[in-house]
Amino acid sequence: MRTLPCRLAVAAAFLAPFATACHSSPSEAAPIVNGASQAVRSGQEVHPTGSDAFGIALLSVEQDSRCPRAVVCVSAGTADVVVGYRFGMGPTVPVRLRWGAAPRDTTIGAVRVVFDSLTPYPAVPGPLLPQDRYTAWLSFKQ
Repeated sequence: MRTLPCRLAVAAAFLAPFATACHSSPSEAAPIVNGASQAVRSGQEVHPTGSDAFGIALLSVEQDSRCPRAVVCVSAGTADVVVGYRFGMGPTVPVRLRWGAAPRDTTIGAVRVVFDSLTPYPAVPGPLLPQDRYTAWLSFKQ
């Protein structure tokens, strides 16, 4: 009978890393304040510092006048997004960023947020896509 507790201890020691690997929270996420472009889908919140203390979400795409692939344009056009940031459980503060013109970036606290691009890229002229189809590519720098 003494071998049963020993076997349970060995099994628990073996399974413990797998149990903790299945559970992760945003507060345990690796920081992404490294300058690499990060995909942020509509409604998704990312935590640039790796902590719940600071979050940024894509709230909406306000306009997309980028030159469609099927068209020859005089300029590349622009795209406006509204991102929201919050500290802790505080209110979400909206900030407008523009691809193709200023303001393309903003500084929030010690983190510089840069609007790198918006996908999908328009193929033909037309109205805005449904909001849930968009992904903003943001980079975060300190």
